[in-house]
Amino acid sequence: MSRPMLRPLIASLALVAGCAAAPPAAVAPSAPPGPAALQAGSPPGEAPFNLLGRTDAPVTIIEFSDLQCPHCARHAAQVLPELRRNYIDTGKVRYAALDLPLPVHADAFPAAVVARCAGEQGRFWEFREALFMARMRLGEETYAALARQFGLDADRLAACRSDGVQAADVRAEMAFAAGHGIRATPTFMIGRSSGEQLPGETMVGARPYEEFARKIDALLEAQP
Repeated sequence: MSRPMLRPLIASLALVAGCAAAPPAAVAPSAPPGPAALQAGSPPGEAPFNLLGRTDAPVTIIEFSDLQCPHCARHAAQVLPELRRNYIDTGKVRYAALDLPLPVHADAFPAAVVARCAGEQGRFWEFREALFMARMRLGEETYAALARQFGLDADRLAACRSDGVQAADVRAEMAFAAGHGIRATPTFMIGRSSGEQLPGETMVGARPYEEFARKIDALLEAQP
């Protein structure tokens, strides 16, 4: 099974309140290739499970999140649904969720792996939202209960969690973030989706929907 990963290049960092930052040395930096799955014109069938919206949408938003981070949970509950309704589902924005579990959150890494394994069964976004809601009680009992709730194949989920592939993908995204100075969650990168060009503005911390809307509208208006 192909498991494509998203690996964006990061431009600039503007610090605002977010979840606790990871120490700079927590993860070794790396320089993986650009995000082919995010490039305009990628066939929809090849889009990874953590990508929402049309692959040819004119604006891209990429989020780095930690599943125990209350700021990430607030964004998922209050802002992302509005973005989906008004921009993602209307073909204007494609949205990618990347993992950045912080060392201060002991359950964030295994939760990220479980969410991605749920994604292999087509339930990434629902499972991710449920994990945010259960972030104070993450663990095996919660994962098993959610797997039953979403009708997942328990054996397949267990095999995915143990084979190390999704765990390696999480570590790759952590290393990529560390290599570009991203140490807090949520972090967002937003910009125009232009061929191999990557979004150029980075925002750190939970932001109101109105701020995203202003930036997206400005980018849409600036289209040639």
